[in-house]
Amino acid sequence: MSRHRSRTSQQRQSEFAASFACEFDAAAVHNTVWETVDEDAELARLCDAAAAADEALDIRGDEAFAAKLDEAWGRLGWVARQRALEVVAEACAVVITDGGQWIEDGHWDAGDITDAQTEARDWIATHTEIAERAGVLTDISTHTVDD
Repeated sequence: MSRHRSRTSQQRQSEFAASFACEFDAAAVHNTVWETVDEDAELARLCDAAAAADEALDIRGDEAFAAKLDEAWGRLGWVARQRALEVVAEACAVVITDGGQWIEDGHWDAGDITDAQTEARDWIATHTEIAERAGVLTDISTHTVDD
């Protein structure tokens, strides 16, 4: 069963996908990050919640009520961004663990995947807390760049 998503929610998720994907030069990791972030169901729900809080700000009420809604929107937006970062870590792990298979299957050449895996490892190395939260450090620890 599909659920209705507001345009605001879908746009926010797409913005996360575009902005985080643009951090990568290697096409294989760029594309994987974009697609994974744009399609993550958990992130979609968080973006939905943030969009609903934002829409609720249009409700007429006193300043205290509006301030609480604004605070909720800010917190939900922060949590959604954290989830988006976790999805980036997951996408990097996919590039590292599955890149060798992509070469074997003829989807990418070895040089492209080596570059993508190096870039993915560099991102994870500078975002270890996020990668740990996403549970990908163990997954990638057994894969070398040449795998």
